[in-house]
Amino acid sequence: MSGRVGDLSSEQAEKLAKFRENLKDILLEKHNDHYLLRFLRARNFNLKKSEEMLRKNVEWRIKKDVTFTKDNPLPRSDNQHETFLCAQVFTPFKHGGIIYSLKSSEREKVGIHLIERMYEIAKENSKKQGRYVEGLTLILDMEGLGPHILWKPFINLWNEMMVIMEQYYPETVKRVFVTRPPAIFPLAYSLVKPFLDEGTKKKVKILKSSSNWKETLLKYIDADQLPKHWGGTQVDPDGDPKCPSKLVLGGKVPESYYMKDQLFEEESLTKIVIKPGAVKALKYEVRMPESAVRYVFKTDDGDITFSIYKRNKAGDEKQWLKEEKSYNCHVIPVDGEVEAADLGLYIFCFENTSVMKNKTLSYQIEVLEPDEESIEKAELGDNE
Repeated sequence: MSGRVGDLSSEQAEKLAKFRENLKDILLEKHNDHYLLRFLRARNFNLKKSEEMLRKNVEWRIKKDVTFTKDNPLPRSDNQHETFLCAQVFTPFKHGGIIYSLKSSEREKVGIHLIERMYEIAKENSKKQGRYVEGLTLILDMEGLGPHILWKPFINLWNEMMVIMEQYYPETVKRVFVTRPPAIFPLAYSLVKPFLDEGTKKKVKILKSSSNWKETLLKYIDADQLPKHWGGTQVDPDGDPKCPSKLVLGGKVPESYYMKDQLFEEESLTKIVIKPGAVKALKYEVRMPESAVRYVFKTDDGDITFSIYKRNKAGDEKQWLKEEKSYNCHVIPVDGEVEAADLGLYIFCFENTSVMKNKTLSYQIEVLEPDEESIEKAELGDNE
């Protein structure tokens, strides 16, 4: 039995009744059977664990003052930020702008607001269709994405939102389709997987570009509900197959929104002083294929010349990955990622071209190695 209304075993029905009785001191009108069963399913109908989860949920909603109305503004009137995210089909967007332009507490509030809005949409659809609508299907279209998806602040934000979804919005996600993932995706997924419970991991389907990914989507989504660009039949009145009138397709947040004092955690960076005319070469050895190296740096004042090159072993010719370039990074830090598909030494060079002035450099560089479990063991292709 699925553990949903209308599909309960006698044991599950008894536990639902007991669950409601145990929680009668906190239950509200909105806590119908559909709502309670989400928490029971999330904890495999373990009454003690389910009750603990729901009580924490009620406390959390009060503490965070979680409410949703269509007129409820986002922090600092930043409902503008919804313009740069897509709520149903997620497509590439400049995630750095979202993070740079909101405080950490505001990012969480925006995320919660978007989740609550999805629930509001489901409630409206339930009324229209005359049946209870629950379960969110997400399509994460990763076409065109590269190493920048490994950017640490973005990964951290994504994981924070996954924790909130699983702890306070259990059984919300019905299935997740990752379409057209880039070669770097297995590494990115290995950074996210530890924050997903086993039930959520089983809901993820990874559809490579070489698979019949559009046909797979249509096994689960009606064609008239899916834009033509992703294999359905929907188009905008002007014929646009991506349906931007219905989906917010993402985009770049204007730098005028950036909060320059909220860019990163200073204490996580290493500080060094580079003397006038000196070069600091930081060497990182990559020992596993299909790895990546991500970095962030800034100066206390003025510019710094930055470059990256690779050597397979000491004495080999340099293979330039990023040519020398001067960066004015004393206000907004420079961040990025490089794919490290091959083994070898990856050298990050910082040059102070000033003839008189020391430069204080703050940086963090990390080698990211892929999960030992091959991505081929994950759900791939058009499997069901």
